[in-house]
Amino acid sequence: LVLELDQRGPEGRMMTHMLFIQLLVCIARLYEERERSEVQQSEFYIKRSVDFLHQNYDRNIQVKDVAAEVNLHPGYLHRVFRRGTGRTITEYLTMIRMEKAKMLLEQTDIPIHEISDYVGVGSRQYFHMLFKKYTGTTPVEYRLRKDRNAWKYGDPDAAADKK
Repeated sequence: LVLELDQRGPEGRMMTHMLFIQLLVCIARLYEERERSEVQQSEFYIKRSVDFLHQNYDRNIQVKDVAAEVNLHPGYLHRVFRRGTGRTITEYLTMIRMEKAKMLLEQTDIPIHEISDYVGVGSRQYFHMLFKKYTGTTPVEYRLRKDRNAWKYGDPDAAADKK
């Protein structure tokens, strides 16, 4: 482009414009390739992070632990994860834990005070607060409601005997 400007002077405007347009097209293609590659890389890091969270939700996990697992800086992983999932890593981990707690409350007779340990929340008070925030009910209310619904819908003979 510079050579064309030097050699042609004012007469070579058309060639200069064409070369400039070609340069812009090349830059746009490189930018698009970089963006596509960045998205694919982000998806890879998010998938590995999610897998790690699902496999280790019952442990005391911090963002730095997840970042170390996927070999990224914690701040960068936090941004990539939030952009890709719409949640922070901590929010995603809480979701996994609360879904597991709901399943345990519904399908097992494990005492409620032990479920917090099963799902990786060390403090029972903190577990109750998280569970209520996530579901709108306490773990006790949740279990009672599920037991009542299971009895009501699960055993038609018991419902008939009740009448």
